[in-house]
Amino acid sequence: AQGVPQLKLSREYLRLRVVDKGEGGLGWKVEPLTGDVRSGDIIVSRLKVEGEKNLNYLMVEDPIPAGCEPVEEVSGINLHHTEEGWSDWYSAREFRDQRAVLFLNYFDGSAQFQYAMRVQVPGQFRVAPARVEQMYAPDVRANSASGAMTILDK
Repeated sequence: AQGVPQLKLSREYLRLRVVDKGEGGLGWKVEPLTGDVRSGDIIVSRLKVEGEKNLNYLMVEDPIPAGCEPVEEVSGINLHHTEEGWSDWYSAREFRDQRAVLFLNYFDGSAQFQYAMRVQVPGQFRVAPARVEQMYAPDVRANSASGAMTILDK
Protein backbone atom coordinates (compact mmCIF):
# COMPACT_ATOMS: atom_id res chain seq x y z
CA ALA A 1 0.00 0.00 0.00
CA GLN A 2 1.20 3.50 -0.83
CA GLY A 3 -0.18 6.96 -0.41
CA VAL A 4 0.54 10.62 0.03
CA PRO A 5 0.16 12.45 3.35
CA GLN A 6 -3.25 13.74 2.21
CA LEU A 7 -4.75 10.33 1.41
CA LYS A 8 -4.59 6.66 2.48
CA LEU A 9 -6.62 3.63 1.32
CA SER A 10 -7.06 0.12 2.70
CA ARG A 11 -9.17 -2.82 1.51
CA GLU A 12 -10.31 -5.97 3.23
CA TYR A 13 -12.46 -8.86 2.10
CA LEU A 14 -15.19 -10.24 4.33
CA ARG A 15 -17.56 -13.19 4.12
CA LEU A 16 -21.33 -12.73 3.96
CA ARG A 17 -22.89 -15.59 5.91
CA VAL A 18 -26.51 -16.64 6.44
CA VAL A 19 -27.44 -16.64 10.16
CA ASP A 20 -30.54 -17.63 12.12
CA LYS A 21 -32.10 -14.54 13.71
CA GLY A 22 -34.51 -16.59 15.82
CA GLU A 23 -38.24 -17.21 15.45
CA GLY A 24 -37.68 -18.79 12.04
CA GLY A 25 -36.09 -15.72 10.50
CA LEU A 26 -32.86 -15.77 8.55
CA GLY A 27 -30.49 -12.89 8.04
CA TRP A 28 -26.97 -12.02 6.95
CA LYS A 29 -23.80 -11.39 8.90
CA VAL A 30 -20.53 -9.90 7.64
CA GLU A 31 -17.48 -11.56 9.20
CA PRO A 32 -13.73 -11.80 8.52
CA LEU A 33 -12.81 -13.91 5.51
CA THR A 34 -11.24 -17.08 6.91
CA GLY A 35 -11.04 -20.57 5.51
CA ASP A 36 -11.75 -21.58 1.95
CA VAL A 37 -13.58 -19.44 -0.59
CA ARG A 38 -15.78 -21.57 -2.84
CA SER A 39 -17.82 -20.98 -5.98
CA GLY A 40 -21.21 -19.57 -5.00
CA ASP A 41 -19.98 -17.78 -1.85
CA ILE A 42 -20.74 -14.09 -1.43
CA ILE A 43 -17.90 -11.90 -0.23
CA VAL A 44 -17.78 -8.18 0.61
CA SER A 45 -15.08 -5.72 -0.37
CA ARG A 46 -14.70 -3.04 2.34
CA LEU A 47 -12.71 0.06 1.40
CA LYS A 48 -11.50 2.57 4.02
CA VAL A 49 -10.29 5.99 2.89
CA GLU A 50 -8.55 8.38 5.29
CA GLY A 51 -6.95 11.73 4.68
CA GLU A 52 -7.25 15.48 4.81
CA LYS A 53 -10.63 17.02 5.39
CA ASN A 54 -12.35 19.02 2.69
CA LEU A 55 -10.90 17.19 -0.31
CA ASN A 56 -13.28 17.38 -3.25
CA TYR A 57 -13.95 15.08 -6.19
CA LEU A 58 -12.40 11.77 -5.22
CA MET A 59 -12.60 8.64 -7.35
CA VAL A 60 -12.16 5.22 -5.72
CA GLU A 61 -11.49 2.29 -8.08
CA ASP A 62 -11.53 -1.27 -6.81
CA PRO A 63 -10.57 -3.97 -9.33
CA ILE A 64 -12.92 -6.94 -9.08
CA PRO A 65 -10.91 -10.13 -8.53
CA ALA A 66 -10.94 -12.53 -11.47
CA GLY A 67 -13.49 -15.25 -10.83
CA CYS A 68 -15.92 -12.84 -9.08
CA GLU A 69 -18.94 -10.82 -10.21
CA PRO A 70 -20.29 -7.73 -8.41
CA VAL A 71 -23.77 -7.98 -6.89
CA GLU A 72 -25.89 -4.81 -6.96
CA GLU A 73 -28.12 -5.86 -4.05
CA VAL A 74 -28.36 -8.84 -1.72
CA SER A 75 -31.87 -9.72 -0.56
CA GLY A 76 -32.40 -9.07 3.14
CA ILE A 77 -29.22 -7.08 3.78
CA ASN A 78 -28.34 -3.44 3.61
CA LEU A 79 -24.61 -3.23 2.92
CA HIS A 80 -24.75 0.50 3.56
CA HIS A 81 -25.22 -0.22 7.28
CA THR A 82 -22.47 -2.04 9.18
CA GLU A 83 -21.88 -2.97 12.80
CA GLU A 84 -19.98 0.32 13.18
CA GLY A 85 -22.80 2.37 11.66
CA TRP A 86 -23.81 3.59 8.23
CA SER A 87 -21.48 3.35 5.27
CA ASP A 88 -20.41 6.72 3.97
CA TRP A 89 -22.19 8.59 1.24
CA TYR A 90 -20.97 8.60 -2.33
CA SER A 91 -22.14 10.69 -5.29
CA ALA A 92 -22.21 7.83 -7.80
CA ARG A 93 -21.28 4.15 -8.05
CA GLU A 94 -20.57 2.16 -11.20
CA PHE A 95 -19.89 -1.52 -11.72
CA ARG A 96 -17.84 -2.27 -14.83
CA ASP A 97 -16.60 -5.62 -16.14
CA GLN A 98 -13.32 -5.38 -14.25
CA ARG A 99 -13.85 -2.81 -11.49
CA ALA A 100 -16.19 -1.03 -9.13
CA VAL A 101 -15.90 2.77 -9.11
CA LEU A 102 -17.16 5.20 -6.48
CA PHE A 103 -17.26 8.96 -6.95
CA LEU A 104 -17.29 11.40 -4.02
CA ASN A 105 -18.02 15.09 -4.52
CA TYR A 106 -16.99 15.85 -0.94
CA PHE A 107 -14.69 14.01 1.48
CA ASP A 108 -14.58 14.85 5.20
CA GLY A 109 -11.37 12.98 6.10
CA SER A 110 -12.65 9.46 6.77
CA ALA A 111 -14.98 7.18 4.81
CA GLN A 112 -15.83 3.49 4.51
CA PHE A 113 -17.57 1.83 1.56
CA GLN A 114 -18.50 -1.76 0.81
CA TYR A 115 -20.15 -3.85 -1.88
CA ALA A 116 -20.85 -7.54 -2.43
CA MET A 117 -19.41 -9.99 -4.97
CA ARG A 118 -20.45 -13.52 -5.86
CA VAL A 119 -17.54 -15.92 -6.26
CA GLN A 120 -17.97 -17.77 -9.58
CA VAL A 121 -14.91 -19.38 -11.15
CA PRO A 122 -12.45 -21.62 -9.30
CA GLY A 123 -8.73 -20.94 -9.62
CA GLN A 124 -5.79 -19.02 -8.21
CA PHE A 125 -5.92 -15.29 -8.95
CA ARG A 126 -3.90 -12.15 -8.19
CA VAL A 127 -5.93 -9.23 -6.84
CA ALA A 128 -4.84 -5.81 -8.14
CA PRO A 129 -4.66 -2.94 -5.65
CA ALA A 130 -7.59 -0.56 -5.19
CA ARG A 131 -6.80 3.10 -5.74
CA VAL A 132 -8.17 6.50 -4.82
CA GLU A 133 -7.30 9.84 -6.37
CA GLN A 134 -8.45 13.41 -6.36
CA MET A 135 -9.82 13.64 -9.91
CA TYR A 136 -8.64 17.18 -10.67
CA ALA A 137 -5.34 16.83 -8.80
CA PRO A 138 -4.17 13.33 -9.82
CA ASP A 139 -0.92 13.64 -7.86
CA VAL A 140 -3.05 13.28 -4.68
CA ARG A 141 -3.58 9.52 -4.78
CA ALA A 142 -3.15 6.32 -2.83
CA ASN A 143 -3.50 2.61 -3.38
CA SER A 144 -4.13 -0.43 -1.22
CA ALA A 145 -1.94 -3.50 -1.15
CA SER A 146 -2.30 -6.17 -3.83
CA GLY A 147 -3.07 -9.73 -2.88
CA ALA A 148 -3.98 -13.23 -3.96
CA MET A 149 -7.20 -15.20 -3.86
CA THR A 150 -7.74 -18.93 -4.24
CA ILE A 151 -11.25 -20.01 -5.16
CA LEU A 152 -12.18 -23.67 -4.77
CA ASP A 153 -14.90 -25.51 -6.68
CA LYS A 154 -18.13 -25.97 -4.77
